[in-house]
Amino acid sequence: MQFSLRTKVILFCLLVILGLIFRYPTTPHEIGRDSFAVHLMANSISEFGYAKWWLHPASIIGSYPYSTSPSAVPFLLSGISQCTGIDTEKVILLYSMILGIFSIFGAYLMARVIWNNDIFKFLVAFVFSASQGIITFSTWTAHARTLFVISLPLFIYLLLRTRTFKVRCSILTFVILALLLVTHHYIYFTIPIVISYLIIVTIYTSGKYIKSIKIPEKFANIAMLVSFLIMFSIPYFYRDIWWGDPGVIRTALEGVSSGSIYVWISDVMLPSYIRYVGFLIIFVVGGYISLVFKRNKRFEEWIFLASLAGLTPFLYIATYMKWFILPFASLLIGIALTNVAIAGLRKNMSIEKRKYAISFVIIFLLLSAIFTGYYQYLHFLNDPSTQKRYMEERTYVGGLWIKDNVDKPVIADYSISKRISATSEAVGLTGVDSVDLAFGFIDPEKLVIKQIYSPTSVDFYFKNPYASVNLSTDLLLWRSMNSDSWRNRIIHEFNLSYYVENKDFRNAFSRSVQQTKDCLYDNGKIRVWDLDQGR
Repeated sequence: MQFSLRTKVILFCLLVILGLIFRYPTTPHEIGRDSFAVHLMANSISEFGYAKWWLHPASIIGSYPYSTSPSAVPFLLSGISQCTGIDTEKVILLYSMILGIFSIFGAYLMARVIWNNDIFKFLVAFVFSASQGIITFSTWTAHARTLFVISLPLFIYLLLRTRTFKVRCSILTFVILALLLVTHHYIYFTIPIVISYLIIVTIYTSGKYIKSIKIPEKFANIAMLVSFLIMFSIPYFYRDIWWGDPGVIRTALEGVSSGSIYVWISDVMLPSYIRYVGFLIIFVVGGYISLVFKRNKRFEEWIFLASLAGLTPFLYIATYMKWFILPFASLLIGIALTNVAIAGLRKNMSIEKRKYAISFVIIFLLLSAIFTGYYQYLHFLNDPSTQKRYMEERTYVGGLWIKDNVDKPVIADYSISKRISATSEAVGLTGVDSVDLAFGFIDPEKLVIKQIYSPTSVDFYFKNPYASVNLSTDLLLWRSMNSDSWRNRIIHEFNLSYYVENKDFRNAFSRSVQQTKDCLYDNGKIRVWDLDQGR
């Protein structure tokens, strides 16, 4: 089914308005934890003019000690900030909104190459752009995974178009793949997609030259379903694939002596996917069954099914796949809802049944929007935790005071170190290797780096091939914040002149400073102490 141009413009405008409403700031400042590390890396580029954490070509993709974060997002944020003269925090807000709008059009293009049906394309664009996972990580935050996941539909679109436009789309696919490589380590999950593409292309090409090869469609459908089930069952026997987040796994299986995979699925996997895919996840199974048994499947649909089978074992790594799987889940949900909508528009359908079908789709879209709205506006409304998910106003004001009154490095409580450093120019130790290296707390001349994997080894490409022989134990111990004696040693080693205290987190060091040093600033949450007094 095709819509008129006027209808398409109206639907796109409504999707853009909905995306902007969902991303309207409900917090006074930037959200996230890792986001502030990216913020600081962008600040360092703006200040020094280059990435001081680049020690090796592998640093660009985050595969080198002390530069484990890919570089695309810091460079993008710094470039926007320098070109516009806008503060990095406001640039991050603008960047998030732009990515949110881009997610609509990227998903639309991806859906188009799978099924050129306007109902399907707009449903996929809605499901993807309004899913809780996309909304969460494109709301005033600078997470690198945001750019990766939102660019993924464009990569899928270009890859599938290479069969039709070999030269042009092949070049663009390579370019977008290079962008993904320097954006996030999720790049490894694109391997099953590329392999699936090559396999299906080979089968189609072989069928053209060897006319006697004809695979019955029913056999191919069953083979695809069986492949999916086999791949899904691999982690039942090979549990090392759960390496995604061992800490989360131990917590989820605490008290379960057998380490039951069923507990892992029910307590970790399902809640994660429901939370970030959204309310419409209930249609994923229906969409998959509909597609796998569809007659006369197109080339792109076979690749989509093969890619799903290849990615299935990694579903158990919910920590990462709950983001990466979003484009695929959106396509399956779109297929299921489109089937319902098309059934309701058939000419032989009674008016009453047609109303039921259309109302069914509309109601579930509204419920999906309500689900996303709840987590966006209400879930964190009365958050009792002392460590907020965003930078509080008093932390921001304290950072501005430090920016105007302090011109030397500081040491801040670990709970606020990245946020204070991102706001002020008196950058202190943060515990983030790339940031501490960029701002001079780690001397690159003293680092001893060793290559631990050979380029002929698989581990060279799937793990960090380099390791630091003389890892800075001082910084590692400082991060734990468990030893005041080590903290004193760090203060003297780096000649830190000020201590920034978070009054919500008291420790022995804070009490000793209060007894011997002068307080220069206090706004009820942030206190700044002069460490030079009495030296």
